Amino acid sequence: MAVEPANPCDPEPGLALPSRHKGRRKTRNRSSVKTHRNYTVEEVARAMGIAKGTIRRWIRSGNLPALMDRKPHLIIGGDLIDYLKGRAIKRVKLPLHECYCFKCRAARPPALAMADYIPLTPTTGNLRAICGTCYSLMHKAVRLAALTTLAGILSVSVRQGPASLIDTSNPSPSDHFPQEGEPNA
Repeated sequence: MAVEPANPCDPEPGLALPSRHKGRRKTRNRSSVKTHRNYTVEEVARAMGIAKGTIRRWIRSGNLPALMDRKPHLIIGGDLIDYLKGRAIKRVKLPLHECYCFKCRAARPPALAMADYIPLTPTTGNLRAICGTCYSLMHKAVRLAALTTLAGILSVSVRQGPASLIDTSNPSPSDHFPQEGEPNA
């Protein structure tokens, strides 16, 4: 009975590989790191889906502790988890009547306490408002159920959602292009 050689792309036991879906943003999955296991720089890079140089840079900066007395350099799983938790983005839940202004980089209430609600699905929609400070357009995803509470705080006007391709009289994905002339033969 012949034994097949191990595939170098297969993950090691206890180590999850990043997803290979195109177009998806790579996320650093802390849950794939085990607390009581030691990892090499290559294993951490593979598990996190980032370059080995990035891991080495974290170690050189002194932020990520590693056992450097022998090779390969080892990173303790608990230290890696603590480091990743410290780097995680702290998300702040905004009050219902505020939107995040990307130009001001802060949560702001809409100018003149007015906003538009554009339904996207039967249960959710997009709240569109103007920033009172810099007058740029702000957006926020809002549940339809929260619209009644929001109407007590802001003046909300409900707009018609984007037209579906099926609802148009001429359902063609290239309908917005001007008519092309005769093709060259």
